[in-house]
Amino acid sequence: MDMTCGLRQEEAADSGCCGMVFLYDLTLPEILRRILALLIHAGMQGGILAMVLTLMGDPRPRESGRFSFNPFRHVLLSGIFLGIAFRMSWIEPMPFAPANDRMTRLRPLLAVLLSFALLLAFVPLLDLARAPLHAALPRTMGYMTLASIDTLQFMLAGSVMLGLLPLPGLLVGTALPSIFPAIAKRYCKLAPIGMALAAILVILGWFPDVKPVVRALRLV
Repeated sequence: MDMTCGLRQEEAADSGCCGMVFLYDLTLPEILRRILALLIHAGMQGGILAMVLTLMGDPRPRESGRFSFNPFRHVLLSGIFLGIAFRMSWIEPMPFAPANDRMTRLRPLLAVLLSFALLLAFVPLLDLARAPLHAALPRTMGYMTLASIDTLQFMLAGSVMLGLLPLPGLLVGTALPSIFPAIAKRYCKLAPIGMALAAILVILGWFPDVKPVVRALRLV
């Protein structure tokens, strides 16, 4: 079995993350793979971000019970729907401690960007597991596992790209009020609108294609 067969079959069936046409190509196994991938993403994104913030001196993630790799501490229902449809998702905004100086104002944004970098690092690392799994697993199970790796890689890359949008409710957007406290209250109230706008961009096909990013990060 070719270790890249999962990717080739995904690319043959998928016209990209943009537009709704490929929703009709979804199969039950692919839906299950996407649910698994978005739960893994939620646990990793939330857990890594909470860990980075805690190491940087922010007590709020631990105090709010978000210092956990349990995906159900971070996942949102809207993120589940988005992940199933488009292989990209978001998590519940992380609480940040009030900013008292320039460094603490920048801390949330730096933590978010570092968590994104660590998530993207898992995309090539997952490729290192392909050869051992290819050799150890039976043919059918091996294909399912490699296809799940493909889906997870797309989910991680797509979710990071989505989270970089400076919109209220998305991770970079949630970090901006700390830098600009004058807009904090009004900006936080706009979170549902910001998330709805991001979803509209994806649904209409106006969001950049994730495939080139995944290809650039892959080792195989």
